[in-house]
Amino acid sequence: MGVLGDLAVTAISLAFLTILGIISGVALPGLFIAALAPWLDWIIPVGDKPR
Repeated sequence: MGVLGDLAVTAISLAFLTILGIISGVALPGLFIAALAPWLDWIIPVGDKPR
């Protein structure tokens, strides 16, 4: 019975860490891109500028 409990706890922990990893894999790069967007636009301008 103890082994089944250990396996259940391990499976729940792995599922939680997987969800946390997916969320942080999407959220953290988004934060960095949002912080760097003004600098990137200054370095590499996008779009047509009026002449």
